[in-house]
Amino acid sequence: MAKKPTAPDTAMKLNEIRTFVAVAEAQSVQEAAHRLGLTQSAVSRLIQRLEAELGVSLFDRQTKPLALTRDGETALAHAHRVLKATDELSDAFAGAAQPQGLLRLGVAHVLSAIAAHHPLDRLRAAFPGLTIRLHSDWSTPLVEQVRNGTLDGALVLTHDAQTPPDDLDAVCISREPVRVVASAELAGQRDWTLPAMNAVGWVLQPDGCQYRTAMGRAMAQHGPALNVTVEGFDQSLLLSLVARGVGFGLAPLRLIAPTLHAAQVRPLECPDFALTVAVWLLRGRFTGRIGPVFDVLEDSLLDLLPPADEAPLPLPCHSAAE
Repeated sequence: MAKKPTAPDTAMKLNEIRTFVAVAEAQSVQEAAHRLGLTQSAVSRLIQRLEAELGVSLFDRQTKPLALTRDGETALAHAHRVLKATDELSDAFAGAAQPQGLLRLGVAHVLSAIAAHHPLDRLRAAFPGLTIRLHSDWSTPLVEQVRNGTLDGALVLTHDAQTPPDDLDAVCISREPVRVVASAELAGQRDWTLPAMNAVGWVLQPDGCQYRTAMGRAMAQHGPALNVTVEGFDQSLLLSLVARGVGFGLAPLRLIAPTLHAAQVRPLECPDFALTVAVWLLRGRFTGRIGPVFDVLEDSLLDLLPPADEAPLPLPCHSAAE
């Protein structure tokens, strides 16, 4: 049985390729040795080693200046491509390299309007070579997808008392009170209580939404089950239904501000319901060259959601007295 040839030493092979290109361009072993800072004998050995590995003669040694053979010309074209690819690989991890490629960013349903507003514009302006793939889901599965590497990062919501897993790089962007909202017409009809709102009905996201779970607990203290008349994932759609008077909704006012119908709903004071959520920006374990992207994203989110004492006051609220 013929002996299987061993794989060549790739580090040495790259050195051989660089030396071959230098000799081909200089058309002289002596000049190539000078450019490379090597002895002529070292250059000759590297060329001979490459010729032995390829099984061809690369130079016609009978000519002056040194000329490539037909095989040498073919090899030179390939050698240039190899060295170009090697340089591009080095540049991809150079300190000045601009982040580019695909950014896989998860966004909690309720945060879609915020993420697709000013932060997205900042990212596109700062990193024109970046393709941003937005994936919307509940916060819990988004956290897991960042942990297992399916997503590069995510913008998620937690209950104010919760924090993301310790093994993730997470920064709290803001804490937002969740308010009961209604159409201007419903808000002006009377002073609403929770049971009265429940009789009209709620426009909420499906089971799994923290807002819905918290309101369900609040209603349980009054007896009736939570009366959800319409449910859906799209925050803009839900707000449009609330604005039409279909039912009452739940939303953090600052997080819905970019949506089309935010100005058409009114917050109601509701002492029986209290919920504060935290907005977190998560980064994957191995962000690599896209790390600066998250720095810009964090800054833009902090600009958009400054601390409460720096933010505009919410709209006047209606009393919920009986």
